[in-house]
Amino acid sequence: MGQSGAVACPVCKQNVDTVVQRRHKTLGLFVPVWGPGPCHNPDCPEYLEPAQPRHHPQP
Repeated sequence: MGQSGAVACPVCKQNVDTVVQRRHKTLGLFVPVWGPGPCHNPDCPEYLEPAQPRHHPQP
């Protein structure tokens, strides 16, 4: 982690977004567990392509 609070891709070490990985229950409340999001570096083996919008034909 280069900057304070920044999360890096475990493979290419570029900054990635922080996302909720899962939630666990503590004292009756669901608490988020944060972790690194998908990598958006096209040269990285962990690269996740942006989702294509689905086109639904009109009836």
